[in-house]
Amino acid sequence: MATLLSIVQEFCARSGLTPPSRVIGANDDLLTQLVGLANEICEDLVRRRQWTTLVTETVFNSVAGGDQGSMDTIASNGFLKVINDTIYDRTRRLPVFGPRNAQEWQAIKALPMSGPFFQYRIRNNRLLIIPDMPAGHVMAFEYASKNCVQDNSTATPTGKAYFTRDDDTFLLDEALLIKGIRWRWKEEKGLPYAESFREYESAIAEAAGGDEIGRAH
Repeated sequence: MATLLSIVQEFCARSGLTPPSRVIGANDDLLTQLVGLANEICEDLVRRRQWTTLVTETVFNSVAGGDQGSMDTIASNGFLKVINDTIYDRTRRLPVFGPRNAQEWQAIKALPMSGPFFQYRIRNNRLLIIPDMPAGHVMAFEYASKNCVQDNSTATPTGKAYFTRDDDTFLLDEALLIKGIRWRWKEEKGLPYAESFREYESAIAEAAGGDEIGRAH
């Protein structure tokens, strides 16, 4: 996996710029801009697809009632969206159906059913389940994460959404990030960028072709 420093160095080498020995804290406007553009491309990439590399699992214990808590707490590794049809009550060995939209949810609330199957909705970033859950059931689901960067500053690496250190590593193909930075940098500088943008989009399509989950929906 490529680090922020190596990615910026490679971009500079390809762009006729002097590769830096450091990026974060370098007090250089160009490098500050490149970090910002890298983080913009991170945002774009994680919302394009449910990249298999960024899919993770959470296992948690239910609490009594319908509101199971914040998704950022339940799925703490950069929650972006639940992978459809993966929420299960492992204690009862039953699926939790959903997500239900606003109209379906209100219809369920108006005509409550006693089960045996649970249904869910995510509203205001909170996981709601009906009928009310008993406490202590083992629940699990897979979800897409927005954390495409790995922080290596501690013994146990952690995920995050943005680059903040030179030794942070990019979890997707670094070619996507380099090509993304290139077209955005040209756009910011008022240079012709159509071909660089085409190359970026083509690289995403090629990378996506081998990705088993497919386009986010």
